[in-house]
Amino acid sequence: MNYDYAKIAKEVIQAVGGSENIKSAAHCATRLRLIVADRSLADDEKVGEIDAVKGTFFTAGQYQIIFGTGHVNRVYEQVIQLGIAETTASEAKEAKMDGKNQLQKAIRTFGDVFVPVIPALVATGLFLGLKGALLNDNFLALFGMTNADIPQTFQVLVDVLSGTTFAFLPAIVCWSTFRVFGGSPVLGLILGLMLVNGSLPNAYSVADPSSGVTPLMLFGFIPIVGYQGSILPAFVAGVIGSKLEKKLRKTVPAVFDFMITPFLVLFVMLILSLLVIGPLLHTLENVLLVIVEYALGLPLGIGGLIVGFFWSIITLTGVHHIFNMLEISLLASTGFNPFNAILCMCGFSSAGVCLAISIKAKKKEIRAIGPSATVSALLGIGEPALFGVILRYGMKPFLLSCSINGIAGMITMLLGMKGTGNGITTIPGLLLYIYSPSQLVMYVILALATFITAFALCWFFAVPPEVMEANPAVKKDVPKPAPAPFPDVLCAAAQGTFVPMAEIPDPTFSQGILGICCGIEPETGKVYSPMGGTISQLADTLHAIGIEAGGVELLIHVGIDTVGMNGDGFQSHITEGQTVKKGDLLLTIDLEKIKAAGHPATIMVAVTNSDELASVEVLASGKLMPGDPLMRLKA
Repeated sequence: MNYDYAKIAKEVIQAVGGSENIKSAAHCATRLRLIVADRSLADDEKVGEIDAVKGTFFTAGQYQIIFGTGHVNRVYEQVIQLGIAETTASEAKEAKMDGKNQLQKAIRTFGDVFVPVIPALVATGLFLGLKGALLNDNFLALFGMTNADIPQTFQVLVDVLSGTTFAFLPAIVCWSTFRVFGGSPVLGLILGLMLVNGSLPNAYSVADPSSGVTPLMLFGFIPIVGYQGSILPAFVAGVIGSKLEKKLRKTVPAVFDFMITPFLVLFVMLILSLLVIGPLLHTLENVLLVIVEYALGLPLGIGGLIVGFFWSIITLTGVHHIFNMLEISLLASTGFNPFNAILCMCGFSSAGVCLAISIKAKKKEIRAIGPSATVSALLGIGEPALFGVILRYGMKPFLLSCSINGIAGMITMLLGMKGTGNGITTIPGLLLYIYSPSQLVMYVILALATFITAFALCWFFAVPPEVMEANPAVKKDVPKPAPAPFPDVLCAAAQGTFVPMAEIPDPTFSQGILGICCGIEPETGKVYSPMGGTISQLADTLHAIGIEAGGVELLIHVGIDTVGMNGDGFQSHITEGQTVKKGDLLLTIDLEKIKAAGHPATIMVAVTNSDELASVEVLASGKLMPGDPLMRLKA
């Protein structure tokens, strides 16, 4: 389906409370993330009616709108073009931490470090899967070949593709940690590269008794090795190093800062990492890996049952980020990731439940978004299905999915399933299992069984009653009001002095981001309707009104940044959905209160869909009275 992303962006901004309610915007693979000034101004119902929207929720200090892959980036680009600022790292961190306890903050920060690492690991996992398939003796035997027949150049190329990420993993982790904790990422990158410098004994070689490589021993008891594939040493070194850098930036004189600070950070952190952090945390990391591997190896697949059942719950809380480290560590130490098999089956379970609800539902919105959310889940992006369908009308489908997840997770452990990477699941996750014919066959069979079981059980037992209620039909005996005619001329909304668009003290309006507009510097506290039409929007804070008529969308915005007054000094004389005539009184405002609060009282009248009209001509100048011609429109 082709969408008008510019129109969607405008509708999103309006439905979330206007541009003044949106501090900044960002996006991930599926969701537009808006940091808003006032959560209550966002109208979830209106947002849900916008094209391509699959669901909304508020978490981590952000109002998040689910669009799905392929759409969210295009909507985001249009939102930014409409003047919404891009979310900075500090803003995102502050929003995410709002209202969280110390443990939640620590987990969220930990996730911020490791999430950017995932794309590199996804690519590496795919390379490892292809390597395991193409250079597998069983596969080569089909062509009468063995590994000895593969050209050395090709094998070296494959090794570079599949081994680089893990060989330099500490550098990637250290870079990301410095970035999250406010240090210079390039210093983190250099520090991480020092930890895997070729002059140090290679960690993989040291771990292989047959290699003959041994650690360097300092003082006879401190082992010094490279940290290829290690996570915790690089992470802790990044945390301490970034804090040291910020401290030095404040204390070292500016004239010496450029030279002294990087030198001291790298020198101190290298010594500390090799002599203290590395030896201690590498040991701890190995202990943690043993514990995780033991849990996953519990008899009867109990470990998989526990992880599978709680995975969706863990995802909702945001604690799932900590598993990134465990998956990466397992991959680095063993080359395989049993967690991935569990998570893949969770994805198939969600897809099955989502499809059952969307097919059986009678509600139009569920039937519209359900199939696309199912496809999204089958491609590894589960948020649209989880938030847009499964959790939308109660807990029964969600708990059913959790139960199926647990059983499927237990089966993966009993079968010994494990992937060669992380970060991709469901259908794309197949690529992580092609290294072994038996693994691939088990994956396909269990995936089909999980999907079909989830679909069938949900169809018969867990479809929410709410979705079985059809949208109420429009009563035929209720006459619809005649559509408002196209307004050829808009009239002044208040008594005062005309303000040209370029002189409005707000770049959102002065640059025409919300459409062609003009302003009035009011002399009285009465705001009138510039045209006849329907009130399409009335902000809870009463500072903004939307009016529609004859295909024209008009926004009346009273004051600059007056959303922060929360309606104090504003009195409304209309309601949403009401029909008004040109010249009807819309608002009474207290100009003195607005000015005392430090806000300009300029009233902006903007034709928000002016790009859809043939022309918008400004007619006014100088002093204005209510009803004086303001702008002429041509369809």
